[in-house]
Amino acid sequence: MSRASASREFRYFPEEDNAPIPLVTCAIPGVTFGFSAAGRLAAILHETLLDLQARVALQELGADTPLFLVLPDALAREFPMRAELREDAARRRDVLGEFVLRQTFDNLGISWRGGKRFFAGGHVAFAQALQAAREVLTSRKAGACLVVAVDSLLSAPTLGQLALSRRVKTEDHPVGFVPGEAGVALLLRPVTGHPDASTPSPVLLQDVCVLESPEPERADGRDLAACVQRVLPPGESASEEPLLVSDHNGEQRRALEWGNLLLRLRTERPEWRLERTWFPALGFGETGVVSGALGVCVTLRGLERGYARTRSAVVLTSEDRQAPRAAILLSTSKKEGRS
Repeated sequence: MSRASASREFRYFPEEDNAPIPLVTCAIPGVTFGFSAAGRLAAILHETLLDLQARVALQELGADTPLFLVLPDALAREFPMRAELREDAARRRDVLGEFVLRQTFDNLGISWRGGKRFFAGGHVAFAQALQAAREVLTSRKAGACLVVAVDSLLSAPTLGQLALSRRVKTEDHPVGFVPGEAGVALLLRPVTGHPDASTPSPVLLQDVCVLESPEPERADGRDLAACVQRVLPPGESASEEPLLVSDHNGEQRRALEWGNLLLRLRTERPEWRLERTWFPALGFGETGVVSGALGVCVTLRGLERGYARTRSAVVLTSEDRQAPRAAILLSTSKKEGRS
């Protein structure tokens, strides 16, 4: 499935051509057209929670259900803001989070009773939020956690910046990504007891690893390989090779890191064939902070429905120019999960 189509909102000028042409993007059909900046994020979050409400009554979630909201950095997305917020990343994150949540819940007619915590940044921000939620569930401080991520690279100022820096894929510049947008909401609950053998095995969040590197710029694959090794159970057999799900989006640096990762994994796990990898960006474009969350959703459905043809999968994410790398292990194993 691919959402790629010519943008109705943005045109760019190819090199040595004075006629602008539409940029290929992956927009959410009928949801975000005409919205920009924080308003676009609120529109995405509104539709995301509406979809979740078809399965879960949000108004029935108690005050003991915290919400973890992952957002892009407003400064990186060229959002308009007050001058003082440009020098205060934490305040900038909280102001954006409060605005998007308030606008969304007002539109839904819901008053959120649980606590809330905001995360902002790049691709690894979702893994950091997921790790924080998992710690809350493991400590039994909450009966459930709602982890939500929303992002859009399709506001005109953002697209203008990306086009000028030649990061997007165009006819005259094929090395780059297709900009996209997405929203993901996951309701996490701790494992209770043992699953009934007669029912389908639930998908379990087995582990999350977020790894800082002493050398932020390196793309030799060692940090991603270390993340894979840390989330896998000790003594994992050759028959249990996981599906790998990557946030590789077409950019040269990510391609280099991904190739180096495969070389390292072949050395560390010679029994692995490494023939199957999923790249969600092929269908949904580059979705920023939602890339890891989208990888989890695709993986979850693949494990549930048998598309993955394996019992476990590792979702991998990395930052563009910064140190953190992350891995998320999901499994349908009958063994009791950790959260």
